[in-house]
Amino acid sequence: MTVRDSEFAAVALLFFASAQGFVVSEPGFGGWDVEPIPGPPGLPLPVEQFYEFQSLDHFDGSNFQYWKQRYFMNNVTYRAGGPVFLMLGGQSAANPVWLVTGAWYEYAREHGAFMVLLEHRFFGESTPTDNITSSSLRFLSSRHALADTAQFIADLKRWYQHPIQDSKVIVFGGGYSGSLAAWMRSHYPYIVDGAVASSAPIFATLDFTEYYVAVTNTLASVNPACPIAIKNATSTMYEWWGQPDKRIIMQKIFRLCDKINHDAILDLTVFFYNLAENFARVVQFNGLDLQFLGLKNNNVTIEQVCDVMRDESRGDSVHRYAAVNSMVLDSIGQECTNVQYTKLITSLNQTNWGSESAKGGRQRLYQRCGEFGWARTSESMKQSFGNFWTFPWNFTSDQCANVIWHTWGGSQVQDKCDETNRFYGGLELPISNVVFVNGALDPWRVVSSNGTLPNAYGDHESILIEGTAHCADMMPPKMTDPPGLVDARKKISDHIGLWIK
Repeated sequence: MTVRDSEFAAVALLFFASAQGFVVSEPGFGGWDVEPIPGPPGLPLPVEQFYEFQSLDHFDGSNFQYWKQRYFMNNVTYRAGGPVFLMLGGQSAANPVWLVTGAWYEYAREHGAFMVLLEHRFFGESTPTDNITSSSLRFLSSRHALADTAQFIADLKRWYQHPIQDSKVIVFGGGYSGSLAAWMRSHYPYIVDGAVASSAPIFATLDFTEYYVAVTNTLASVNPACPIAIKNATSTMYEWWGQPDKRIIMQKIFRLCDKINHDAILDLTVFFYNLAENFARVVQFNGLDLQFLGLKNNNVTIEQVCDVMRDESRGDSVHRYAAVNSMVLDSIGQECTNVQYTKLITSLNQTNWGSESAKGGRQRLYQRCGEFGWARTSESMKQSFGNFWTFPWNFTSDQCANVIWHTWGGSQVQDKCDETNRFYGGLELPISNVVFVNGALDPWRVVSSNGTLPNAYGDHESILIEGTAHCADMMPPKMTDPPGLVDARKKISDHIGLWIK
């Protein structure tokens, strides 16, 4: 099946019900369509995978259930006395290509590090329970992920044949796994000696209105006429939704999978959010060559979509908006755009491990509802993708109630966000030996550290790289990298050198 679907609508996900699974524009790379690749020339992937026995519930001493957590290792860069570099898994299957490429591979070569990649519980082949019902997913949380990591590091040092018992440990991550890296250093400083947190959101909030404001501002920085054309298109489309002849036009030019149901207001929300997500995805990953990860991505850029939105030869603003949609669909090999809310809910209510939902969509929704929120809404008048009611925060909280727990409404989700911020410290987390790295184009920088950390101590830095996007510092270095990115990587390596002394 080749159907594009809005999986998490106002929260941050695009769901593609294809044979491969999910494609998203959430923090990190969790959920993308992944095709197996052999790795860079001369650097074969480590094919052997290992498993660590983990407690199902680290916080219940009476629970003696265990499960197997998958991990990968590579010792080709290791030199005696070198550190352990641990890449934390995010909200997708662990991808072993990271063990042979990426900026951290260059850091490992420089510092003689032993490289390890740990998969996150409830993703990939790390399946702690028989299914992903809401009852089972109560064991899915960032706190359990940190406890898994602490136990894993202790066991790795105890049992692995290389003399790493006394090695310093540096953790890495991007997006959500970057958040985990920072929180790991903050909560387990006696286990982890430093953290590199790339594009890491650390402030939880239900109503993340700033996201689409940031997308709009980035588009305007490239061409001020771009977000104006988008706003004109969305305003016209809202009027067209109520006109039968215009709905027929939208049905065709936006390549919709199903006929528009004028009376289904939630379908309208799904439709507008999917189209907004086209621009969010382009902005968030602008200029990144993600094909080394095996991802379906043809590098549609901000300049390209803005050129389309300004090209009057393509027709009115609505037809140009549709042309951008087709450009994105074609770039990832999808045929049509879904507008049915019922498809969204039906998909997310699948609870067996063999379902499309189990590839990450349901688990990510659970964590958004239960810990982070991050509902990317249209409620600010400073964004261009619809009116404030087009995709509001309650559309997300309603999904939490319809899919996860019927009692999880807006106030409950915000309470859980507040609890997360109290536990970790939000933007004031107490931490040392950390580098936060963000791209100036990345909308997620709004909920990450972009400046002074008031409760930080010791060695720490927040780096903002102009002209770069989400997790750009993690990518394999290229000769064409901008000077700011090159400088940021040098700073990261220098910090690591201090931490492992």
